[in-house]
Amino acid sequence: MLFEIGEKVSLLKESGIFIILEIQTNIAIVRDEFSFERKVLRSELVKRQEIPLHGNIPKKEFDLQQKTVKDNKGQLPQIDLHIEHLIETDSLLSAHDKFLLQIDTFKRFTNQMIQKKTNRFIVIHGVGEGKLIQEIRFLIQSKEGFSLHDANYSPRGVGASFIEIQLSKATPF
Repeated sequence: MLFEIGEKVSLLKESGIFIILEIQTNIAIVRDEFSFERKVLRSELVKRQEIPLHGNIPKKEFDLQQKTVKDNKGQLPQIDLHIEHLIETDSLLSAHDKFLLQIDTFKRFTNQMIQKKTNRFIVIHGVGEGKLIQEIRFLIQSKEGFSLHDANYSPRGVGASFIEIQLSKATPF
């Protein structure tokens, strides 16, 4: 396979993006995203190719101002993880990809709350089969400084969770 100096590549059995600095007969010198250079076999280089998303583009980056709800202590930020609130069209995503998008969105939003020093928020996950809430519970329970409680959201059942963050102990996902 032909490679060019300056081309972005991947390496077999490794994650990350590398830039080719020099090409020799069987060896290439590459720089990783942390600016470390190293020699690798040319047979380990893989060309990178952008994959079109075909309309499955996130609607927007989630911000603290997305929505707020009032409780007796003031305004609480909330995030709705229903898939129709996250992307324009989901026709090309598998159920697993939708689930991963929801979990990634939850992690990013939680990290925003930590960064903005917000110690309480609401996550709307729906009443569904419960796989999403099980994963959220697992994530919250596996980290120190977080607690999760049921929040009233729907007359059909509990479809939301109230999350509290002890900012002095919590670390981002």
